[in-house]
Amino acid sequence: MTAYLLELGHRRIGVIKGDPTHPSSGARLNGFLDALKTAGVSHEPDLEEQGYYTYESGLAAAHKLLDRPDRPTAIFAQNDDMAAAAIMAARDLGLSVPDDVSIAGFDDSAIAQIVWPRITTVHQPVYDMARDATDALIAKLDKKPFAMLETHACELIVRQSTAPPAGQS
Repeated sequence: MTAYLLELGHRRIGVIKGDPTHPSSGARLNGFLDALKTAGVSHEPDLEEQGYYTYESGLAAAHKLLDRPDRPTAIFAQNDDMAAAAIMAARDLGLSVPDDVSIAGFDDSAIAQIVWPRITTVHQPVYDMARDATDALIAKLDKKPFAMLETHACELIVRQSTAPPAGQS
């Protein structure tokens, strides 16, 4: 997702982190940081806000990121609930998405398709992931050998919540 926002021209990208007790939050933050590094864009720790994968935490975090004179031009929320909340925070502050700020999420959950603008997100094959995890758990409980879980490909889903930064085409 971060690479996509960088391709659009964003250089000040805020991130709303997920629950720190979930491994996915750290993995998504590492991906964010790796994409910045690969692009040669400096990491700005003050553009990180803690969320907890909830709408309410995303709303509070987005307000902190957007209610400042040097706000980011884009926000990557580590799940779609927090991205939807960031869209609401932008509206609360009189900002237009994506004209004033791009907002992107992760998971491709139902909310990504029912809010406006619809959220640019990353689709995960959740069914396949759950099936493989269940198969591995059953094999472990049956004390049978099992192969390591396979890596599941994610897919960028571009919708209306992202655009190049204002003043760029």
